[in-house]
Amino acid sequence: MSKKQPNRLATLIDHQAFAGSALPSTLADNMQLYTKATKEIKMLLVDCLPQEILDTCLVVGLTSEQVTLSVGSVTAANHIRYLQNAYLKVLKDQSITFKQLKHIRIVVTSYDAKNTGFNTQSSLQKTVLKPVQAINNQVLSQSTKRTISQAASHVTADKNLKLALLRLLND
Repeated sequence: MSKKQPNRLATLIDHQAFAGSALPSTLADNMQLYTKATKEIKMLLVDCLPQEILDTCLVVGLTSEQVTLSVGSVTAANHIRYLQNAYLKVLKDQSITFKQLKHIRIVVTSYDAKNTGFNTQSSLQKTVLKPVQAINNQVLSQSTKRTISQAASHVTADKNLKLALLRLLND
């Protein structure tokens, strides 16, 4: 009888599951809790939050008094923070899980909702800092030159600053 071979194109988590490895029980329990809370929050706030925010919203922390949400943009985080009291009221009124909730904490992450697999190579590439290259001999646009020229002649009273701005225009 031949041993079944794992799919070479499967994700890392599928290979590990095939090999019989599993997440530690505390991590698996937390993941299950956060997944359940995410689904519940998305159901409760479906009429309150725009779909773009709901698509990237995930529960990444949960205590009896605080829920930590991960969203995909700073705009989404600001939106939730601005309307936090209204969302807290909806969650408290419509759910037993969030009855004692007092605060919503927001964390901004770059999360791709369409990517369901885990790719360590692309994750590492995103975090590697690219070297900053010096911008040499970059030409100023005409509107920038005009603005600098007007600032040098009309706004600036300091002689040294005026000379520096005029030198910038000539370089």
